[in-house]
Amino acid sequence: MKCYKCGSELSSLDYCNKCGAEVGAYKKIIVMSNTYYNMGLQKANIRDLSGAAELLRRSVGLYKRNIEARNLLGLVYYEMGEIVNALREWVISKNFKPEKNLADEYIRDVQSNPNRLEALNQSIRKYNVALGYANSGKEDMAIIQLKKVININEKFVKGYQLLGLLYIHKQEYDKARRVLTKALGIDGYNTLTIKYLTEIRDLTGVTEKEFKKEQAKEKKKNEQRELSGNDVIIPKSTYKEINYGFFTFIYVVIGILIGAAMVFFLVTPAKVKDAKTTQSSSLKSYMEDISKLNITITDLEKQVESLNSDNQSLSDQITQLEGQQAPDNTAIYNTLLEAVTLYVNNDKTGCADKLTTITSTDGMSEQFMSLYQTLVAQTYPDAATTHINQGSKLSNNEQWQEALNELLLGEKMSPEDISCLYNIGKCYYELNGKQIEDNSKAYFEKVIALAPNSDYAGWAKSRLK
Repeated sequence: MKCYKCGSELSSLDYCNKCGAEVGAYKKIIVMSNTYYNMGLQKANIRDLSGAAELLRRSVGLYKRNIEARNLLGLVYYEMGEIVNALREWVISKNFKPEKNLADEYIRDVQSNPNRLEALNQSIRKYNVALGYANSGKEDMAIIQLKKVININEKFVKGYQLLGLLYIHKQEYDKARRVLTKALGIDGYNTLTIKYLTEIRDLTGVTEKEFKKEQAKEKKKNEQRELSGNDVIIPKSTYKEINYGFFTFIYVVIGILIGAAMVFFLVTPAKVKDAKTTQSSSLKSYMEDISKLNITITDLEKQVESLNSDNQSLSDQITQLEGQQAPDNTAIYNTLLEAVTLYVNNDKTGCADKLTTITSTDGMSEQFMSLYQTLVAQTYPDAATTHINQGSKLSNNEQWQEALNELLLGEKMSPEDISCLYNIGKCYYELNGKQIEDNSKAYFEKVIALAPNSDYAGWAKSRLK
Protein backbone atom coordinates (compact mmCIF):
# COMPACT_ATOMS: atom_id res chain seq x y z
CA MET A 1 0.00 0.00 0.00
CA LYS A 2 1.37 3.44 -0.98
CA CYS A 3 1.04 6.82 0.71
CA TYR A 4 -1.66 8.99 -0.84
CA LYS A 5 0.53 12.08 -0.43
CA CYS A 6 4.10 11.13 -1.44
CA GLY A 7 3.58 7.71 -3.05
CA SER A 8 6.07 5.83 -0.84
CA GLU A 9 5.40 2.37 0.58
CA LEU A 10 3.58 2.39 3.94
CA SER A 11 4.55 0.38 7.00
CA SER A 12 2.29 -0.95 9.75
CA LEU A 13 2.35 2.45 11.45
CA ASP A 14 -0.49 4.96 11.19
CA TYR A 15 1.75 7.59 9.61
CA CYS A 16 4.05 7.73 6.59
CA ASN A 17 7.73 7.20 7.37
CA LYS A 18 8.77 9.58 4.59
CA CYS A 19 6.38 12.55 4.68
CA GLY A 20 4.74 12.02 8.08
CA ALA A 21 1.17 12.13 6.74
CA GLU A 22 -1.59 10.51 8.85
CA VAL A 23 -2.66 7.33 7.01
CA GLY A 24 -4.70 5.45 9.64
CA ALA A 25 -8.11 6.36 8.20
CA TYR A 26 -6.74 6.00 4.66
CA LYS A 27 -5.70 2.40 5.35
CA LYS A 28 -9.15 1.56 6.75
CA ILE A 29 -10.81 3.02 3.62
CA ILE A 30 -8.57 0.91 1.36
CA VAL A 31 -9.34 -2.23 3.38
CA MET A 32 -13.11 -1.60 3.22
CA SER A 33 -12.90 -0.91 -0.52
CA ASN A 34 -11.01 -4.19 -1.10
CA THR A 35 -13.50 -6.04 1.12
CA TYR A 36 -16.43 -4.82 -0.98
CA TYR A 37 -14.47 -5.77 -4.12
CA ASN A 38 -13.95 -9.34 -2.86
CA MET A 39 -17.63 -9.65 -1.93
CA GLY A 40 -18.63 -8.33 -5.35
CA LEU A 41 -16.28 -10.81 -7.04
CA GLN A 42 -17.90 -13.70 -5.15
CA LYS A 43 -21.38 -12.59 -6.21
CA ALA A 44 -20.27 -12.18 -9.83
CA ASN A 45 -18.92 -15.75 -9.80
CA ILE A 46 -22.41 -17.09 -8.92
CA ARG A 47 -24.07 -14.73 -11.47
CA ASP A 48 -25.64 -12.46 -8.87
CA LEU A 49 -24.84 -9.55 -11.18
CA SER A 50 -27.10 -6.92 -9.62
CA GLY A 51 -25.76 -7.73 -6.16
CA ALA A 52 -22.19 -7.63 -7.45
CA ALA A 53 -22.81 -4.23 -9.10
CA GLU A 54 -24.12 -2.79 -5.84
CA LEU A 55 -21.08 -3.96 -3.85
CA LEU A 56 -18.61 -2.81 -6.52
CA ARG A 57 -20.23 0.63 -6.63
CA ARG A 58 -19.64 0.88 -2.88
CA SER A 59 -16.02 -0.20 -3.40
CA VAL A 60 -15.22 2.52 -5.96
CA GLY A 61 -17.28 4.99 -3.92
CA LEU A 62 -14.91 4.52 -1.00
CA TYR A 63 -11.73 4.50 -3.10
CA LYS A 64 -12.14 5.74 -6.66
CA ARG A 65 -8.68 4.47 -7.72
CA ASN A 66 -9.52 0.82 -7.02
CA ILE A 67 -8.77 -0.25 -10.60
CA GLU A 68 -9.69 -3.94 -10.14
CA ALA A 69 -13.11 -3.06 -8.68
CA ARG A 70 -13.83 -0.50 -11.42
CA ASN A 71 -12.83 -2.88 -14.23
CA LEU A 72 -14.97 -5.66 -12.73
CA LEU A 73 -17.92 -3.25 -12.39
CA GLY A 74 -17.57 -2.50 -16.11
CA LEU A 75 -17.60 -6.23 -16.90
CA VAL A 76 -20.74 -6.72 -14.78
CA TYR A 77 -22.49 -3.87 -16.60
CA TYR A 78 -21.42 -5.36 -19.96
CA GLU A 79 -22.77 -8.79 -18.98
CA MET A 80 -26.11 -7.16 -18.06
CA GLY A 81 -26.25 -5.52 -21.51
CA GLU A 82 -25.54 -1.95 -20.26
CA ILE A 83 -22.74 -1.04 -22.70
CA VAL A 84 -22.72 2.72 -21.96
CA ASN A 85 -22.20 2.17 -18.22
CA ALA A 86 -19.47 -0.38 -18.95
CA LEU A 87 -17.57 2.00 -21.24
CA ARG A 88 -17.89 4.79 -18.65
CA GLU A 89 -16.21 2.69 -15.94
CA TRP A 90 -13.41 1.55 -18.26
CA VAL A 91 -12.71 5.08 -19.48
CA ILE A 92 -12.44 6.33 -15.88
CA SER A 93 -10.20 3.36 -15.02
CA LYS A 94 -7.90 4.12 -17.96
CA ASN A 95 -7.68 7.74 -16.86
CA PHE A 96 -6.48 6.70 -13.38
CA LYS A 97 -4.04 4.10 -14.73
CA PRO A 98 -3.06 4.70 -18.40
CA GLU A 99 -0.45 1.89 -18.57
CA LYS A 100 -0.86 -1.87 -18.07
CA ASN A 101 -4.60 -1.64 -17.51
CA LEU A 102 -7.04 -4.39 -18.53
CA ALA A 103 -9.54 -1.66 -19.37
CA ASP A 104 -7.53 -1.04 -22.58
CA GLU A 105 -8.16 -4.62 -23.68
CA TYR A 106 -11.87 -4.43 -22.81
CA ILE A 107 -12.33 -1.20 -24.79
CA ARG A 108 -10.45 -2.66 -27.77
CA ASP A 109 -12.62 -5.78 -27.71
CA VAL A 110 -15.77 -3.65 -27.80
CA GLN A 111 -14.44 -1.41 -30.59
CA SER A 112 -13.10 -4.33 -32.66
CA ASN A 113 -16.63 -5.03 -33.88
CA PRO A 114 -18.14 -1.65 -34.89
CA ASN A 115 -21.31 -3.25 -36.22
CA ARG A 116 -21.95 -5.03 -32.92
CA LEU A 117 -21.23 -1.81 -30.98
CA GLU A 118 -23.67 0.15 -33.15
CA ALA A 119 -26.29 -2.59 -32.69
CA LEU A 120 -25.91 -2.40 -28.89
CA ASN A 121 -26.23 1.39 -28.98
CA GLN A 122 -29.32 1.00 -31.18
CA SER A 123 -30.84 -1.40 -28.64
CA ILE A 124 -30.37 1.17 -25.85
CA ARG A 125 -32.03 3.86 -27.97
CA LYS A 126 -34.95 1.51 -28.70
CA TYR A 127 -35.24 0.73 -24.98
CA ASN A 128 -35.54 4.45 -24.23
CA VAL A 129 -38.24 4.74 -26.91
CA ALA A 130 -40.10 1.76 -25.41
CA LEU A 131 -39.84 3.30 -21.94
CA GLY A 132 -41.41 6.47 -23.30
CA TYR A 133 -44.25 4.47 -24.87
CA ALA A 134 -44.83 2.62 -21.59
CA ASN A 135 -44.96 5.85 -19.58
CA SER A 136 -47.49 7.34 -22.02
CA GLY A 137 -49.75 4.24 -21.89
CA LYS A 138 -48.88 2.88 -25.37
CA GLU A 139 -48.20 -0.64 -24.11
CA ASP A 140 -48.49 -2.46 -27.46
CA MET A 141 -45.96 -0.13 -29.10
CA ALA A 142 -43.64 -0.55 -26.10
CA ILE A 143 -43.85 -4.36 -26.35
CA ILE A 144 -42.96 -4.27 -30.06
CA GLN A 145 -39.89 -2.12 -29.35
CA LEU A 146 -38.78 -4.29 -26.41
CA LYS A 147 -38.98 -7.46 -28.51
CA LYS A 148 -36.56 -5.79 -30.94
CA VAL A 149 -34.32 -4.75 -28.03
CA ILE A 150 -33.89 -8.25 -26.57
CA ASN A 151 -33.50 -9.68 -30.06
CA ILE A 152 -30.50 -7.37 -30.62
CA ASN A 153 -29.13 -7.37 -27.05
CA GLU A 154 -29.90 -10.80 -25.59
CA LYS A 155 -28.29 -9.93 -22.22
CA PHE A 156 -30.17 -6.67 -21.55
CA VAL A 157 -31.76 -7.49 -18.18
CA LYS A 158 -33.69 -4.20 -17.93
CA GLY A 159 -35.31 -4.93 -21.30
CA TYR A 160 -36.56 -8.34 -20.10
CA GLN A 161 -37.84 -6.83 -16.85
CA LEU A 162 -39.80 -4.04 -18.56
CA LEU A 163 -41.27 -6.48 -21.11
CA GLY A 164 -42.29 -8.85 -18.30
CA LEU A 165 -43.90 -5.99 -16.37
CA LEU A 166 -45.94 -4.96 -19.43
CA TYR A 167 -47.12 -8.56 -19.91
CA ILE A 168 -48.19 -8.67 -16.23
CA HIS A 169 -50.14 -5.44 -16.70
CA LYS A 170 -51.87 -6.98 -19.74
CA GLN A 171 -52.57 -10.14 -17.64
CA GLU A 172 -50.55 -12.34 -20.03
CA TYR A 173 -48.89 -14.17 -17.18
CA ASP A 174 -47.41 -17.12 -19.12
CA LYS A 175 -45.55 -14.78 -21.48
CA ALA A 176 -44.37 -12.68 -18.54
CA ARG A 177 -43.09 -15.78 -16.71
CA ARG A 178 -41.10 -16.95 -19.78
CA VAL A 179 -39.49 -13.53 -20.30
CA LEU A 180 -38.59 -13.08 -16.62
CA THR A 181 -37.16 -16.61 -16.45
CA LYS A 182 -34.73 -15.63 -19.24
CA ALA A 183 -33.75 -12.53 -17.25
CA LEU A 184 -33.14 -14.73 -14.20
CA GLY A 185 -30.84 -16.88 -16.33
CA ILE A 186 -28.62 -13.82 -16.88
CA ASP A 187 -28.81 -12.28 -13.40
CA GLY A 188 -29.67 -15.21 -11.16
CA TYR A 189 -30.50 -13.31 -7.96
CA ASN A 190 -31.97 -10.06 -9.26
CA THR A 191 -34.45 -8.95 -6.60
CA LEU A 192 -36.70 -7.06 -9.06
CA THR A 193 -37.01 -10.10 -11.35
CA ILE A 194 -37.75 -12.35 -8.38
CA LYS A 195 -40.34 -9.84 -7.15
CA TYR A 196 -42.15 -9.91 -10.51
CA LEU A 197 -42.15 -13.74 -10.59
CA THR A 198 -43.51 -13.82 -7.03
CA GLU A 199 -46.27 -11.43 -8.08
CA ILE A 200 -47.20 -13.74 -10.98
CA ARG A 201 -47.29 -16.72 -8.60
CA ASP A 202 -49.58 -14.84 -6.20
CA LEU A 203 -51.91 -13.74 -9.02
CA THR A 204 -52.15 -17.14 -10.75
CA GLY A 205 -51.63 -19.51 -7.81
CA VAL A 206 -49.19 -21.50 -9.96
CA THR A 207 -45.64 -22.06 -8.71
CA GLU A 208 -42.61 -22.35 -10.96
CA LYS A 209 -42.52 -26.15 -10.59
CA GLU A 210 -46.20 -26.50 -11.44
CA PHE A 211 -45.75 -24.23 -14.45
CA LYS A 212 -42.90 -26.39 -15.74
CA LYS A 213 -44.98 -29.55 -15.19
CA GLU A 214 -47.89 -28.08 -17.17
CA GLN A 215 -45.55 -27.21 -20.00
CA ALA A 216 -44.20 -30.76 -20.03
CA LYS A 217 -47.76 -32.21 -20.12
CA GLU A 218 -48.76 -29.99 -23.03
CA LYS A 219 -45.66 -31.04 -24.88
CA LYS A 220 -46.53 -34.72 -24.36
CA LYS A 221 -50.09 -34.24 -25.57
CA ASN A 222 -48.87 -32.60 -28.75
CA GLU A 223 -46.57 -35.52 -29.54
CA GLN A 224 -48.15 -38.35 -31.56
CA ARG A 225 -48.08 -41.67 -29.68
CA GLU A 226 -46.74 -44.59 -31.70
CA LEU A 227 -48.90 -47.76 -31.98
CA SER A 228 -47.69 -50.97 -30.39
CA GLY A 229 -48.44 -54.54 -31.51
CA ASN A 230 -51.17 -54.97 -28.84
CA ASP A 231 -53.18 -51.89 -29.82
CA VAL A 232 -56.59 -52.50 -31.45
CA ILE A 233 -57.80 -50.15 -34.18
CA ILE A 234 -61.60 -49.62 -33.99
CA PRO A 235 -63.08 -48.51 -37.34
CA LYS A 236 -65.39 -45.50 -37.42
CA SER A 237 -69.12 -46.24 -37.33
CA THR A 238 -71.13 -45.35 -40.46
CA TYR A 239 -74.33 -44.78 -38.44
CA LYS A 240 -75.56 -41.19 -38.36
CA GLU A 241 -78.50 -39.82 -36.41
CA ILE A 242 -81.12 -37.80 -38.23
CA ASN A 243 -80.38 -34.09 -37.97
CA TYR A 244 -83.78 -32.57 -37.19
CA GLY A 245 -82.28 -29.11 -36.84
CA PHE A 246 -81.34 -29.09 -40.52
CA PHE A 247 -84.93 -29.78 -41.61
CA THR A 248 -86.24 -27.06 -39.27
CA PHE A 249 -83.89 -24.60 -40.93
CA ILE A 250 -85.17 -25.60 -44.39
CA TYR A 251 -88.82 -25.03 -43.32
CA VAL A 252 -87.97 -21.56 -42.00
CA VAL A 253 -86.26 -20.60 -45.28
CA ILE A 254 -89.27 -21.77 -47.33
CA GLY A 255 -91.62 -19.69 -45.15
CA ILE A 256 -89.49 -16.60 -45.65
CA LEU A 257 -89.50 -17.08 -49.42
CA ILE A 258 -93.33 -17.40 -49.51
CA GLY A 259 -93.73 -14.21 -47.43
CA ALA A 260 -91.37 -12.31 -49.74
CA ALA A 261 -93.34 -13.43 -52.80
CA MET A 262 -96.62 -12.19 -51.29
CA VAL A 263 -95.09 -8.79 -50.55
CA PHE A 264 -93.73 -8.55 -54.09
CA PHE A 265 -97.00 -9.38 -55.88
CA LEU A 266 -99.53 -7.65 -53.57
CA VAL A 267 -97.90 -4.71 -51.78
CA THR A 268 -95.20 -3.57 -54.21
CA PRO A 269 -97.49 -2.56 -57.20
CA ALA A 270 -99.52 -0.15 -55.04
CA LYS A 271 -96.42 1.45 -53.64
CA VAL A 272 -94.89 1.80 -57.13
CA LYS A 273 -97.99 3.69 -58.33
CA ASP A 274 -97.85 6.07 -55.36
CA ALA A 275 -94.13 6.62 -55.95
CA LYS A 276 -94.69 7.57 -59.60
CA THR A 277 -97.35 10.13 -58.61
CA THR A 278 -95.08 11.65 -55.98
CA GLN A 279 -92.15 11.68 -58.42
CA SER A 280 -94.07 13.60 -61.10
CA SER A 281 -95.28 16.20 -58.59
CA SER A 282 -91.85 16.74 -57.07
CA LEU A 283 -89.92 16.72 -60.36
CA LYS A 284 -90.92 20.31 -61.05
CA SER A 285 -89.81 21.33 -57.58
CA TYR A 286 -86.45 19.60 -58.10
CA MET A 287 -85.86 21.48 -61.35
CA GLU A 288 -86.45 24.79 -59.61
CA ASP A 289 -84.03 23.82 -56.85
CA ILE A 290 -81.40 22.83 -59.42
CA SER A 291 -81.58 26.23 -61.10
CA LYS A 292 -81.07 27.89 -57.73
CA LEU A 293 -78.12 25.61 -56.93
CA ASN A 294 -76.44 26.44 -60.26
CA ILE A 295 -76.45 30.09 -59.26
CA THR A 296 -74.62 29.35 -55.99
CA ILE A 297 -72.03 26.95 -57.49
CA THR A 298 -69.80 29.84 -58.57
CA ASP A 299 -69.88 31.31 -55.07
CA LEU A 300 -69.07 27.93 -53.55
CA GLU A 301 -66.12 27.43 -55.91
CA LYS A 302 -64.72 30.78 -54.83
CA GLN A 303 -65.09 29.74 -51.21
CA VAL A 304 -63.31 26.44 -51.94
CA GLU A 305 -60.40 28.33 -53.53
CA SER A 306 -60.17 30.57 -50.47
CA LEU A 307 -60.26 27.57 -48.12
CA ASN A 308 -57.54 25.82 -50.14
CA SER A 309 -55.38 28.93 -49.87
CA ASP A 310 -55.94 29.03 -46.09
CA ASN A 311 -55.18 25.31 -45.85
CA GLN A 312 -51.88 25.78 -47.71
CA SER A 313 -50.95 28.64 -45.41
CA LEU A 314 -51.70 26.52 -42.32
CA SER A 315 -49.71 23.60 -43.76
CA ASP A 316 -46.70 25.91 -44.23
CA GLN A 317 -47.06 27.08 -40.62
CA ILE A 318 -47.25 23.49 -39.37
CA THR A 319 -44.09 22.63 -41.35
CA GLN A 320 -42.29 25.59 -39.80
CA LEU A 321 -43.42 24.60 -36.29
CA GLU A 322 -42.32 20.99 -36.84
CA GLY A 323 -38.94 22.27 -37.94
CA GLN A 324 -38.69 24.24 -34.70
CA GLN A 325 -39.27 21.22 -32.43
CA ALA A 326 -36.52 20.30 -30.06
CA PRO A 327 -34.12 17.59 -31.23
CA ASP A 328 -34.31 14.08 -29.85
CA ASN A 329 -31.94 13.17 -27.00
CA THR A 330 -30.67 10.39 -29.29
CA ALA A 331 -28.44 12.92 -31.11
CA ILE A 332 -26.93 14.04 -27.79
CA TYR A 333 -26.18 10.41 -26.78
CA ASN A 334 -24.53 9.82 -30.17
CA THR A 335 -22.38 12.94 -29.74
CA LEU A 336 -21.24 11.74 -26.30
CA LEU A 337 -20.36 8.29 -27.67
CA GLU A 338 -18.29 9.93 -30.44
CA ALA A 339 -16.49 12.01 -27.78
CA VAL A 340 -15.74 8.82 -25.77
CA THR A 341 -14.27 7.20 -28.90
CA LEU A 342 -11.99 10.21 -29.49
CA TYR A 343 -10.88 10.15 -25.84
CA VAL A 344 -10.09 6.42 -25.99
CA ASN A 345 -8.00 7.10 -29.12
CA ASN A 346 -6.01 9.73 -27.10
CA ASP A 347 -7.43 12.64 -29.14
CA LYS A 348 -8.29 14.80 -26.12
CA THR A 349 -8.56 18.03 -28.13
CA GLY A 350 -10.95 16.40 -30.59
CA CYS A 351 -12.94 14.99 -27.65
CA ALA A 352 -13.21 18.46 -26.09
CA ASP A 353 -14.27 20.02 -29.42
CA LYS A 354 -16.98 17.37 -29.77
CA LEU A 355 -18.23 18.04 -26.21
CA THR A 356 -18.64 21.77 -26.97
CA THR A 357 -21.32 20.85 -29.54
CA ILE A 358 -23.52 19.58 -26.68
CA THR A 359 -25.31 22.84 -25.94
CA SER A 360 -27.83 21.52 -23.39
CA THR A 361 -27.90 18.62 -20.92
CA ASP A 362 -31.35 19.28 -19.48
CA GLY A 363 -33.30 16.08 -18.77
CA MET A 364 -30.31 13.75 -19.33
CA SER A 365 -29.74 10.71 -17.13
CA GLU A 366 -27.42 10.57 -14.10
CA GLN A 367 -25.11 8.15 -15.94
CA PHE A 368 -24.90 10.54 -18.90
CA MET A 369 -24.04 13.52 -16.68
CA SER A 370 -21.37 11.55 -14.78
CA LEU A 371 -19.56 10.50 -17.98
CA TYR A 372 -20.00 13.97 -19.57
CA GLN A 373 -18.57 15.80 -16.54
CA THR A 374 -15.64 13.37 -16.29
CA LEU A 375 -14.69 13.95 -19.94
CA VAL A 376 -15.04 17.75 -19.56
CA ALA A 377 -12.76 17.76 -16.50
CA GLN A 378 -10.12 15.63 -18.26
CA THR A 379 -10.05 17.40 -21.65
CA TYR A 380 -11.14 21.04 -21.37
CA PRO A 381 -8.02 22.52 -19.59
CA ASP A 382 -5.44 21.17 -22.10
CA ALA A 383 -7.69 21.72 -25.12
CA ALA A 384 -8.41 25.33 -24.05
CA THR A 385 -4.66 26.03 -23.77
CA THR A 386 -4.09 24.52 -27.23
CA HIS A 387 -6.79 26.64 -28.90
CA ILE A 388 -5.80 29.87 -27.08
CA ASN A 389 -2.10 29.45 -28.00
CA GLN A 390 -2.98 28.67 -31.61
CA GLY A 391 -5.30 31.70 -31.75
CA SER A 392 -2.56 33.97 -30.35
CA LYS A 393 -0.09 32.75 -32.99
CA LEU A 394 -2.60 33.37 -35.78
CA SER A 395 -3.41 36.86 -34.47
CA ASN A 396 0.32 37.69 -34.38
CA ASN A 397 0.37 36.76 -38.07
CA GLU A 398 -2.69 39.01 -38.61
CA GLN A 399 -4.84 36.01 -39.64
CA TRP A 400 -7.75 37.52 -37.75
CA GLN A 401 -10.66 35.27 -38.83
CA GLU A 402 -8.72 32.02 -38.28
CA ALA A 403 -7.49 33.34 -34.92
CA LEU A 404 -11.07 34.28 -33.92
CA ASN A 405 -12.32 30.74 -34.66
CA GLU A 406 -9.63 29.18 -32.44
CA LEU A 407 -10.11 31.70 -29.62
CA LEU A 408 -13.91 31.24 -29.54
CA LEU A 409 -13.35 27.49 -29.02
CA GLY A 410 -10.90 28.31 -26.22
CA GLU A 411 -13.49 30.60 -24.60
CA LYS A 412 -16.07 27.76 -24.50
CA MET A 413 -13.59 25.63 -22.54
CA SER A 414 -12.10 28.44 -20.37
CA PRO A 415 -14.62 31.30 -20.33
CA GLU A 416 -12.67 33.53 -17.89
CA ASP A 417 -9.21 33.39 -19.50
CA ILE A 418 -8.23 37.11 -19.70
CA SER A 419 -5.76 36.75 -22.60
CA CYS A 420 -8.32 34.78 -24.62
CA LEU A 421 -11.07 37.37 -24.02
CA TYR A 422 -8.77 40.30 -24.89
CA ASN A 423 -7.57 38.64 -28.13
CA ILE A 424 -11.17 37.89 -29.16
CA GLY A 425 -12.03 41.59 -28.75
CA LYS A 426 -8.88 42.49 -30.69
CA CYS A 427 -9.87 40.16 -33.58
CA TYR A 428 -13.34 41.73 -33.79
CA TYR A 429 -11.66 45.18 -33.67
CA GLU A 430 -9.29 44.36 -36.56
CA LEU A 431 -11.97 42.61 -38.65
CA ASN A 432 -14.12 45.76 -38.37
CA GLY A 433 -11.42 47.96 -39.87
CA LYS A 434 -9.86 48.91 -36.52
CA GLN A 435 -13.18 50.32 -35.36
CA ILE A 436 -15.00 49.53 -32.11
CA GLU A 437 -18.27 47.65 -32.64
CA ASP A 438 -20.64 45.73 -30.32
CA ASN A 439 -18.64 42.48 -30.13
CA SER A 440 -15.22 44.05 -29.53
CA LYS A 441 -16.70 46.50 -27.01
CA ALA A 442 -18.39 43.66 -25.07
CA TYR A 443 -15.18 41.62 -24.80
CA PHE A 444 -12.97 44.61 -23.83
CA GLU A 445 -15.48 45.59 -21.11
CA LYS A 446 -15.49 42.00 -19.85
CA VAL A 447 -11.66 42.04 -19.56
CA ILE A 448 -11.80 45.29 -17.57
CA ALA A 449 -14.51 43.85 -15.27
CA LEU A 450 -12.67 40.57 -14.58
CA ALA A 451 -9.11 41.94 -14.19
CA PRO A 452 -9.24 45.74 -13.75
CA ASN A 453 -5.58 46.02 -12.64
CA SER A 454 -4.04 43.82 -15.36
CA ASP A 455 -2.08 44.91 -18.44
CA TYR A 456 -4.89 43.48 -20.59
CA ALA A 457 -7.35 45.86 -18.89
CA GLY A 458 -5.07 48.82 -19.69
CA TRP A 459 -4.83 47.79 -23.35
CA ALA A 460 -8.58 47.28 -23.52
CA LYS A 461 -9.21 50.77 -22.10
CA SER A 462 -6.90 52.28 -24.69
CA ARG A 463 -8.84 50.54 -27.46
CA LEU A 464 -12.17 51.82 -26.13
CA LYS A 465 -11.05 55.49 -26.09
